[in-house]
Order: sequence, then structure tokens, then C-alpha cells
Amino acid sequence: MITKSYLDLKKEVWDIGTCSGCGACVAVCPCDNIFFMEDEPMRVGCDQIKCGKLDSSESPLSFDFCKVTNYNVKCGACYDACPRTSSGLLAKKIPEAPIGDFIEIKTAKAKKSNGSVQSGGVVTALLAEAFDEDLIDGAIVMIEDKWTMEPESYLATSKEEVLKSSGSRYSWNVPILEALREAVYNKKLKRLAVIGTPCVMDSLNSITSSNNDLLKPFEKAIRFKIGLFCYETMKYGPLMEMLEKEGINPWDIKKMDIEKGKFIVLLDNGDMKSYKIKDLEKLVRTGCMYCKDFTGYNSDISVGNVGSPEGVSTVILRNHWGKGLFDKAVLNNHIEVKEPVNTDEITKLAKMKIKDRKDILIN
Repeated sequence: MITKSYLDLKKEVWDIGTCSGCGACVAVCPCDNIFFMEDEPMRVGCDQIKCGKLDSSESPLSFDFCKVTNYNVKCGACYDACPRTSSGLLAKKIPEAPIGDFIEIKTAKAKKSNGSVQSGGVVTALLAEAFDEDLIDGAIVMIEDKWTMEPESYLATSKEEVLKSSGSRYSWNVPILEALREAVYNKKLKRLAVIGTPCVMDSLNSITSSNNDLLKPFEKAIRFKIGLFCYETMKYGPLMEMLEKEGINPWDIKKMDIEKGKFIVLLDNGDMKSYKIKDLEKLVRTGCMYCKDFTGYNSDISVGNVGSPEGVSTVILRNHWGKGLFDKAVLNNHIEVKEPVNTDEITKLAKMKIKDRKDILIN
């Protein structure tokens, strides 16, 4: 079998704009050959940039130092970690139900909150439980600059560091799996929880189901996969620019969310701005247009705010691994189970996303 290189990944994913921006290829490359650069133009696909389809942060770049292309050394880690290549798409299993397979669906909220958590605080509570019980030695999350709201991938190695990340908005476009490299290669962590949107869960699934030996250290290190409901992600720079033109500073924003086809911005002074999702398409990552998964099929636990009351999370327990962690968190008073979930609301939005998205053509 011919070993695939980053050039194959570039041809099949980066150049045509189907990259989700998850950062998996950056993390697993043993040569540190792949990176994201937000402020520089891409070296490829310039015609797409000019016509407004892609910008500099849409796809990774390369230093052109690849052991496969330069020395004919077997690798292919970046290609095999990506679920949007031809091989990844052919191997992907799509569940029959719009919200995916599961054991149970519940609504719940954290019993203790630091006031900054999003939608019930269940994710923070699950991570707190996992650290308290020594089930994990690290968690890959997203963290925001509290003043500028600029997001970045973050490796938390304690419950206290998880609390620092609470309230971060995963509606941002950020290569969250970049921190996987630090966790596995540098910190030598062995028991990780990873929090992310459905595209991140897809990449983790590609990594953990691959036969590529170079991906085995990552596979062994991933213990819990916690997916977040996601319709689409926004690009930080363009969104901040739009809000700034309306006189909204990032430090004035208390909460941002997507509800019933609208993008909601709640300010500290109590004012609220509402935008139709379809009017913000230019701010949405191009790769999001090819994602048909709303709830995160490939996670152990999926969490979101659809189907549950305000301030409460909807929790989809997809396997016994995820259910075990949730049940422990309930038993140890990190989480309390609330009212029954409204699955119709979740199914409706999941079907809407499936209908709204494009198919990725397999070459």
C-alpha cells in the first residue's frame, strides 16, 4: 500500500475547503510539519481566498518538510487522522437516527457552579469528577481570553485549570486538537478527556480506529470523548469585526448562543442582539458546510442546551463508558438529574442540519 502524505491531505481536503479546522493533523505529525497561521495568506487556494470562499485560517499550512515526500519514510499520520479524506469518508459509519446511537438521554446541571459555566455546567462537572477520582490526568478544552474573547486550544492538568476554561464558547473556529501533541508527546499523559464539537469527535474516532502505528500513542491516551452540540462555528476575527462595527466590545459580551435559527449575543448590561443564522453565513467556516452531525455521534457523552430548560444541559449517554462517568458524577454530587428531555427539539435541529449541509464528494 502506498503511504499517503500531507500532499494527499492537501489535495483531498485543504484545497477544496472541506477542512473542519480541528487541528488533528497538526497534533499527530511527527515532524511538526503542519501548522495554522491566521494572519498570513494561504500558500494554496488563493483564488478561493479572493472570491471569499476561504481565508487564511480555513486550512493548515506546511513547512514542506515531510518524511514521506522527502525521504520516502512510511508515515501517513496526518492523512489517517483526518475523517474528511476519501479513505476517512469511506470508513465513516452514519447512524440511522438523526441524533445518533445512545443508551439514555437526560437533562442535568452541575450542583456547584462558579458562575461562568455554559448551559448547566455539566461538562465542567464531569471533568471535575474525573480529576477527583483520578480517572484522567489531562483534559483538552478550549479557553478564551476573558478580555478579547480570543479562543485557543488548552491542556488542563487539574480540576483548578478546568475551572479556568469554564464558560468558553465552543462556537468559535479553533483547532482544539493542537493541544493533543503537547499532552501525548511532551507531557506523556496517558488518560485524557477531550471536549469538542462533532468534527473533533470524528477526528478522534479516525485516530482511535486507525491501524497506523504512529497514531497508537494518541489512541491509547484518549479515555473520554465529550461531544458538544454544534450547528456551525464562527470565525473569531470576522465576527469580532462585525460586532465592533455595531459598537459591541468583546469584554461587554456575557454570553453567545445559537437558538432556533438565530445567533444570540447577550451583553453584560442586559441588552440582547439577535441575528438570523442565514445572514451570518460569511462568518461561518467553509468546512462547516459539509458537516451533517449536530450532536456528536462519535462521542461517549454528548452535551448541549437543546431539549432542556434554560440553565440545564441535555446529556446523551452513548455508551457504557460515558454512562459510567456520568453516573459517578451524579453519585458523588457533582451533577443532579433534572426534568425529562424534549427529544423532538433535538431531532428537529439535527434533521435541519442534515438537510442544510452539502455532501463531500469522494474522489
